[in-house]
Amino acid sequence: MQENGTVQQLSKALNQLLDAYEILQEESKVLSEENATLKEEIDDLEAKNKALDDRLCTLNDTTKYNSNEVDTMLGRIKNILDPIVTEEKIEEKLVVLDEKIEEEVKTPVEDNKEIDLGRMQSLLNGFSN
Repeated sequence: MQENGTVQQLSKALNQLLDAYEILQEESKVLSEENATLKEEIDDLEAKNKALDDRLCTLNDTTKYNSNEVDTMLGRIKNILDPIVTEEKIEEKLVVLDEKIEEEVKTPVEDNKEIDLGRMQSLLNGFSN
């Protein structure tokens, strides 16, 4: 009888082992299906990422081209305007210098050796401009 009890225990253990194996097979099947679904999602996301990277490269190239075009136009405008601005500034400075020279020439030279503070202030103000 003892053998019969041992056989029953072994049979029970074997049935539990088979049940556990079937459960693990089902779980493995479910996990494999989830894994396949996730792999498809990853592939889709990678394809979208590649498309976005391509679009970004295109936009960067367009931006660089447009930036270069704008820089070129601004450079041309600056080259056109610089001589005009420079000539105007030179003429303004020449007019101011001419006025100062005429003012100095018209001012009579005094033989008095005293320091004329007003004239000294005027000269100093002329230098600071």
